[in-house]
Amino acid sequence: MELSDRKKQILKAIIGDYIRTAEPVGSKALTAGHDLPFSSATIRNEMSELEDLGYLEKPHTSAGRIPSPQGYRLYVDELMARPEELPDGDDLPLQKMMQLKVKELDRLIQEAGRLISNLTDYASVAITPAMTQTAIRQFEIIAVDRMSFVIVVVTESGAVKNKMVRTMAEVTKDEAELLTYVLNQTLTGLPLSHITTERFDIVRRAAGLTALLAPVAEYIAELIEELGNQKVYLEGASKLLRFPEYRDPQKALALLDYLDDDAHLLPVARTFDGVQIFIGPENGANPMSETSTIYAKYNIGTIGQGAIGIVGPTRMDYAALSARLSRFAKGLNKLIAETFLDEKE
Repeated sequence: MELSDRKKQILKAIIGDYIRTAEPVGSKALTAGHDLPFSSATIRNEMSELEDLGYLEKPHTSAGRIPSPQGYRLYVDELMARPEELPDGDDLPLQKMMQLKVKELDRLIQEAGRLISNLTDYASVAITPAMTQTAIRQFEIIAVDRMSFVIVVVTESGAVKNKMVRTMAEVTKDEAELLTYVLNQTLTGLPLSHITTERFDIVRRAAGLTALLAPVAEYIAELIEELGNQKVYLEGASKLLRFPEYRDPQKALALLDYLDDDAHLLPVARTFDGVQIFIGPENGANPMSETSTIYAKYNIGTIGQGAIGIVGPTRMDYAALSARLSRFAKGLNKLIAETFLDEKE
């Protein structure tokens, strides 16, 4: 059912008041606090109909009403203002982010999550992309002795990975140098997903028989699995306890315990463009069903996408927060491009 303009005006006013006060909103407050061209009786009738339609809820202990998830969804989709300019001072943490001299993508994403939590005063979630499309920039095999070696791998995203391995038989310096050369000639510059068994067979034939082949192959397989897994960084979870919605210790503990499991946050990395808002039950039938999350995607060129977002009560200032998050994600995209993709303005 399409709501009338009058109902939409009243719903927008109720949501605005509830976001600001966290208290149920009654018809008297609407009449006194807003320049609505309707009588008190009309407002009461419209509020009752909005409740019947599922856009408002009435707490048992209050004569006022609060928005339902359905009401928030209509507000986000149709009613809220979408500011183009951010308040003065919002650029400061963004400038700080741009000045970070972080050469590892995971650290950069974690720091970005910390900054957005400080900027918004909400809990933040930063999700790294699955790096199966990243490529290895360089291999290095460093001999510790004739049976112990350190395998060093540098990816194009700046990650430096290494592992100490021990061979079953002695390996000469020439064998180690030849295998290093073959790895760099054969496997660098390829997306990790393209390093298949058939591709490694080329390495095996070119490098000849060496006791280093097995541990190197095993480590590359481990690395592909590790980089293919997305990481989740949760920052500022304790900030949720400041909101009146989480004064109930059991409710707050259930939410914090749920957020502490990375697997519960990964499904948000679904396909969407720009900024996406998930309200209440849209987050799933779990302790997050009474929260809202706002996510923005960031890009790493052709390598893939990650997400950065905030978590809080459904009583959010969606317009201001989505604008801040969108601008922050654009700054993160710029920093990633300049740091890892060698793209300069």
